[in-house]
Amino acid sequence: MEIMIKRKKNIIPFIILLGISMFYFIPIIMMILGSLKDQTEAIMFNLNLPKNAQWKNYAEVIKRGKILNGYKNSFIITSISTILTIIVGGFAGITISRRNDKLSNGFYYYFIFGLTITLQIASMFSLLKSFNLYGSFISVILIFVAQRMPFTVMTFTSFVKGVPRSLDEAAIVDGCNVFQLYTQILMPILKPIILTNTIVTIISVWNNFNISLFFLNSAKQWTVSLTIYNFYGMFSRDWHLVFTALVLTIIPVVAVYLWLQKYIVSGMTAGAVKG
Repeated sequence: MEIMIKRKKNIIPFIILLGISMFYFIPIIMMILGSLKDQTEAIMFNLNLPKNAQWKNYAEVIKRGKILNGYKNSFIITSISTILTIIVGGFAGITISRRNDKLSNGFYYYFIFGLTITLQIASMFSLLKSFNLYGSFISVILIFVAQRMPFTVMTFTSFVKGVPRSLDEAAIVDGCNVFQLYTQILMPILKPIILTNTIVTIISVWNNFNISLFFLNSAKQWTVSLTIYNFYGMFSRDWHLVFTALVLTIIPVVAVYLWLQKYIVSGMTAGAVKG
Protein backbone atom coordinates (compact mmCIF):
# COMPACT_ATOMS: atom_id res chain seq x y z
CA MET A 1 0.00 0.00 0.00
CA GLU A 2 2.78 2.40 0.92
CA ILE A 3 4.57 1.58 -2.31
CA MET A 4 1.45 2.44 -4.33
CA ILE A 5 1.12 5.78 -2.53
CA LYS A 6 4.77 6.61 -3.22
CA ARG A 7 4.34 5.74 -6.88
CA LYS A 8 1.28 8.00 -7.16
CA LYS A 9 3.23 10.83 -5.53
CA ASN A 10 6.06 10.35 -8.03
CA ILE A 11 3.72 10.36 -11.03
CA ILE A 12 2.73 14.02 -10.59
CA PRO A 13 6.30 15.41 -10.58
CA PHE A 14 7.10 13.14 -13.52
CA ILE A 15 4.17 14.51 -15.55
CA ILE A 16 5.15 18.09 -14.68
CA LEU A 17 8.78 17.56 -15.69
CA LEU A 18 7.69 15.79 -18.87
CA GLY A 19 5.48 18.76 -19.77
CA ILE A 20 8.33 21.21 -19.14
CA SER A 21 10.74 19.13 -21.23
CA MET A 22 8.34 19.27 -24.17
CA PHE A 23 8.98 23.00 -24.48
CA TYR A 24 12.61 22.16 -25.30
CA PHE A 25 11.55 19.66 -27.95
CA ILE A 26 9.24 22.05 -29.78
CA PRO A 27 12.05 23.95 -31.62
CA ILE A 28 13.73 20.65 -32.53
CA ILE A 29 10.50 19.18 -33.91
CA MET A 30 9.80 22.41 -35.80
CA MET A 31 13.30 22.27 -37.30
CA ILE A 32 12.99 18.64 -38.42
CA LEU A 33 9.54 19.19 -39.93
CA GLY A 34 10.70 22.42 -41.56
CA SER A 35 13.56 20.59 -43.26
CA LEU A 36 10.97 18.46 -45.10
CA LYS A 37 8.75 21.35 -46.21
CA ASP A 38 8.92 23.63 -49.21
CA GLN A 39 9.72 27.32 -48.86
CA THR A 40 6.10 28.44 -48.45
CA GLU A 41 5.31 25.93 -45.71
CA ALA A 42 8.60 26.34 -43.80
CA ILE A 43 8.24 30.09 -43.45
CA MET A 44 5.05 29.59 -41.41
CA PHE A 45 7.14 28.25 -38.46
CA ASN A 46 4.50 25.82 -37.24
CA LEU A 47 4.33 22.17 -36.23
CA ASN A 48 2.14 21.06 -39.12
CA LEU A 49 3.25 18.02 -41.06
CA PRO A 50 4.59 18.72 -44.57
CA LYS A 51 2.09 18.13 -47.36
CA ASN A 52 4.77 16.44 -49.43
CA ALA A 53 8.10 15.52 -47.84
CA GLN A 54 10.84 17.41 -49.65
CA TRP A 55 13.80 15.05 -49.25
CA LYS A 56 15.53 16.89 -52.05
CA ASN A 57 16.22 19.69 -49.57
CA TYR A 58 19.02 17.59 -48.09
CA ALA A 59 20.66 16.94 -51.45
CA GLU A 60 20.42 20.64 -52.32
CA VAL A 61 21.97 21.77 -49.05
CA ILE A 62 24.83 19.28 -49.30
CA LYS A 63 25.55 20.42 -52.85
CA ARG A 64 25.15 24.19 -52.47
CA GLY A 65 26.16 24.63 -48.85
CA LYS A 66 29.44 22.65 -48.94
CA ILE A 67 28.34 20.90 -45.75
CA LEU A 68 30.58 17.90 -46.41
CA ASN A 69 33.69 20.08 -46.31
CA GLY A 70 32.51 21.51 -43.00
CA TYR A 71 31.94 17.96 -41.73
CA LYS A 72 35.48 17.01 -42.69
CA ASN A 73 37.05 20.01 -40.96
CA SER A 74 34.93 19.60 -37.84
CA PHE A 75 35.78 15.90 -37.69
CA ILE A 76 39.51 16.59 -37.91
CA ILE A 77 39.45 19.31 -35.24
CA THR A 78 37.05 17.49 -32.92
CA SER A 79 38.72 14.08 -33.08
CA ILE A 80 42.27 15.35 -32.53
CA SER A 81 41.19 17.77 -29.79
CA THR A 82 39.30 15.00 -28.00
CA ILE A 83 42.14 12.48 -28.21
CA LEU A 84 44.74 14.98 -26.95
CA THR A 85 42.44 16.16 -24.16
CA ILE A 86 41.81 12.62 -22.89
CA ILE A 87 45.45 11.53 -23.10
CA VAL A 88 47.06 14.64 -21.59
CA GLY A 89 44.27 15.38 -19.12
CA GLY A 90 43.99 11.72 -18.11
CA PHE A 91 47.69 11.27 -17.46
CA ALA A 92 47.82 14.58 -15.58
CA GLY A 93 44.81 13.66 -13.45
CA ILE A 94 46.23 10.23 -12.60
CA THR A 95 49.61 11.69 -11.68
CA ILE A 96 48.12 14.42 -9.50
CA SER A 97 45.83 11.98 -7.69
CA ARG A 98 48.65 9.51 -7.01
CA ARG A 99 51.16 12.09 -5.72
CA ASN A 100 50.41 13.35 -2.23
CA ASP A 101 52.64 16.42 -2.01
CA LYS A 102 52.42 20.19 -2.23
CA LEU A 103 53.55 20.28 -5.85
CA SER A 104 50.74 18.03 -7.08
CA ASN A 105 48.20 19.91 -4.97
CA GLY A 106 49.46 23.16 -6.46
CA PHE A 107 49.02 21.82 -9.98
CA TYR A 108 45.53 20.59 -9.12
CA TYR A 109 44.37 24.01 -7.94
CA TYR A 110 46.13 25.58 -10.91
CA PHE A 111 43.91 23.55 -13.23
CA ILE A 112 40.82 24.23 -11.11
CA PHE A 113 41.51 27.95 -11.37
CA GLY A 114 41.44 27.51 -15.15
CA LEU A 115 37.69 26.82 -14.94
CA THR A 116 37.13 30.49 -14.07
CA ILE A 117 39.26 31.96 -16.87
CA THR A 118 37.68 33.05 -20.16
CA LEU A 119 39.41 33.12 -23.52
CA GLN A 120 41.16 36.42 -24.21
CA ILE A 121 40.88 36.91 -27.97
CA ALA A 122 43.42 39.72 -28.38
CA SER A 123 46.20 38.13 -26.34
CA MET A 124 45.60 34.71 -27.90
CA PHE A 125 45.69 36.24 -31.38
CA SER A 126 49.02 37.91 -30.59
CA LEU A 127 50.46 34.69 -29.14
CA LEU A 128 49.49 32.60 -32.16
CA LYS A 129 50.87 35.20 -34.56
CA SER A 130 54.21 35.19 -32.74
CA PHE A 131 54.46 31.40 -33.18
CA ASN A 132 53.21 31.55 -36.80
CA LEU A 133 50.25 29.34 -35.91
CA TYR A 134 47.39 31.73 -36.62
CA GLY A 135 44.92 30.44 -39.18
CA SER A 136 45.92 26.78 -38.83
CA PHE A 137 44.06 23.76 -37.51
CA ILE A 138 46.84 23.33 -34.93
CA SER A 139 46.08 26.69 -33.34
CA VAL A 140 42.38 25.90 -32.96
CA ILE A 141 43.07 22.39 -31.65
CA LEU A 142 45.50 23.68 -29.01
CA ILE A 143 42.96 26.26 -27.83
CA PHE A 144 40.26 23.62 -27.50
CA VAL A 145 42.59 21.30 -25.58
CA ALA A 146 43.60 24.12 -23.24
CA GLN A 147 39.95 25.01 -22.62
CA ARG A 148 38.93 21.42 -21.84
CA MET A 149 41.98 20.59 -19.71
CA PRO A 150 40.76 22.00 -16.33
CA PHE A 151 37.52 20.01 -16.37
CA THR A 152 39.26 16.86 -17.60
CA VAL A 153 42.00 16.99 -14.96
CA MET A 154 39.47 17.70 -12.21
CA THR A 155 37.23 14.75 -13.09
CA PHE A 156 40.10 12.30 -13.62
CA THR A 157 41.72 13.33 -10.34
CA SER A 158 38.47 12.90 -8.40
CA PHE A 159 37.78 9.51 -9.97
CA VAL A 160 41.27 8.05 -9.52
CA LYS A 161 41.33 8.97 -5.83
CA GLY A 162 38.72 6.25 -5.33
CA VAL A 163 40.91 3.56 -6.90
CA PRO A 164 42.92 1.72 -4.19
CA ARG A 165 46.67 2.39 -4.22
CA SER A 166 47.25 -1.30 -3.49
CA LEU A 167 46.36 -1.93 -7.14
CA ASP A 168 49.34 0.21 -8.21
CA GLU A 169 51.65 -1.55 -5.80
CA ALA A 170 50.57 -4.98 -7.00
CA ALA A 171 51.13 -3.98 -10.63
CA ILE A 172 54.60 -2.61 -9.90
CA VAL A 173 55.52 -5.79 -8.01
CA ASP A 174 54.45 -7.77 -11.10
CA GLY A 175 56.91 -5.76 -13.20
CA CYS A 176 54.77 -2.94 -14.66
CA ASN A 177 56.50 0.33 -15.39
CA VAL A 178 54.74 3.68 -14.99
CA PHE A 179 53.47 3.77 -18.59
CA GLN A 180 52.09 0.21 -18.36
CA LEU A 181 50.50 1.04 -15.03
CA TYR A 182 48.65 3.95 -16.62
CA THR A 183 47.63 2.30 -19.87
CA GLN A 184 47.06 -1.34 -18.92
CA ILE A 185 45.93 -1.15 -15.28
CA LEU A 186 44.32 2.22 -14.55
CA MET A 187 42.91 3.25 -17.93
CA PRO A 188 40.52 0.24 -18.24
CA ILE A 189 39.18 1.02 -14.76
CA LEU A 190 38.66 4.65 -15.78
CA LYS A 191 36.37 3.79 -18.72
CA PRO A 192 33.32 5.66 -17.28
CA ILE A 193 35.20 8.92 -16.75
CA ILE A 194 37.03 8.57 -20.08
CA LEU A 195 33.73 8.22 -21.93
CA THR A 196 32.21 11.08 -19.94
CA ASN A 197 35.01 13.45 -20.92
CA THR A 198 34.94 12.16 -24.48
CA ILE A 199 31.25 13.01 -24.90
CA VAL A 200 31.51 16.39 -23.20
CA THR A 201 34.58 17.34 -25.26
CA ILE A 202 33.05 16.23 -28.56
CA ILE A 203 29.88 18.22 -27.94
CA SER A 204 31.80 21.30 -26.78
CA VAL A 205 34.25 21.33 -29.71
CA TRP A 206 31.76 20.38 -32.43
CA ASN A 207 29.27 23.08 -31.45
CA ASN A 208 31.83 25.83 -30.84
CA PHE A 209 31.50 28.84 -33.10
CA ASN A 210 33.63 31.69 -31.75
CA ILE A 211 37.03 30.00 -31.72
CA SER A 212 36.73 28.80 -35.31
CA LEU A 213 35.43 32.22 -36.36
CA PHE A 214 38.31 34.17 -34.83
CA PHE A 215 41.22 31.82 -35.48
CA LEU A 216 40.49 30.25 -38.88
CA ASN A 217 41.01 32.66 -41.76
CA SER A 218 40.15 30.50 -44.77
CA ALA A 219 36.75 29.34 -46.01
CA LYS A 220 38.30 25.95 -46.86
CA GLN A 221 39.01 25.46 -43.15
CA TRP A 222 35.54 26.37 -41.89
CA THR A 223 33.86 23.98 -39.49
CA VAL A 224 30.22 22.94 -39.71
CA SER A 225 29.06 25.80 -37.48
CA LEU A 226 30.83 28.39 -39.65
CA THR A 227 29.54 26.73 -42.81
CA ILE A 228 25.97 26.95 -41.52
CA TYR A 229 26.49 30.57 -40.52
CA ASN A 230 27.67 31.40 -44.03
CA PHE A 231 24.86 29.33 -45.55
CA TYR A 232 22.28 31.27 -43.54
CA GLY A 233 23.73 34.53 -44.82
CA MET A 234 23.20 33.40 -48.40
CA PHE A 235 19.83 31.69 -47.97
CA SER A 236 18.24 33.55 -45.05
CA ARG A 237 14.89 33.65 -46.87
CA ASP A 238 14.91 29.96 -47.73
CA TRP A 239 14.00 28.63 -44.31
CA HIS A 240 13.38 25.13 -45.59
CA LEU A 241 17.07 24.98 -46.56
CA VAL A 242 18.18 26.62 -43.31
CA PHE A 243 16.25 24.05 -41.29
CA THR A 244 17.80 21.27 -43.37
CA ALA A 245 21.30 22.61 -42.79
CA LEU A 246 20.68 22.77 -39.04
CA VAL A 247 19.45 19.17 -38.97
CA LEU A 248 22.57 18.02 -40.81
CA THR A 249 24.69 19.88 -38.26
CA ILE A 250 23.28 18.24 -35.16
CA ILE A 251 22.98 14.67 -36.46
CA PRO A 252 26.56 13.55 -35.61
CA VAL A 253 26.69 15.01 -32.12
CA VAL A 254 23.19 13.76 -31.26
CA ALA A 255 24.13 10.28 -32.48
CA VAL A 256 27.26 10.24 -30.30
CA TYR A 257 25.33 11.55 -27.31
CA LEU A 258 22.54 8.97 -27.61
CA TRP A 259 25.10 6.21 -28.05
CA LEU A 260 27.12 7.09 -24.95
CA GLN A 261 24.81 9.29 -22.85
CA LYS A 262 24.42 6.72 -20.05
CA TYR A 263 28.10 7.14 -19.22
CA ILE A 264 27.76 10.89 -18.59
CA VAL A 265 25.66 10.46 -15.47
CA SER A 266 27.53 7.38 -14.21
CA GLY A 267 30.93 8.95 -14.81
CA MET A 268 30.09 12.29 -13.24
CA THR A 269 28.39 10.65 -10.25
CA ALA A 270 31.26 8.24 -9.69
CA GLY A 271 33.79 11.05 -9.93
CA ALA A 272 31.86 13.15 -7.44
CA VAL A 273 31.46 10.33 -4.93
CA LYS A 274 35.02 9.06 -5.23
CA GLY A 275 36.46 12.60 -5.01
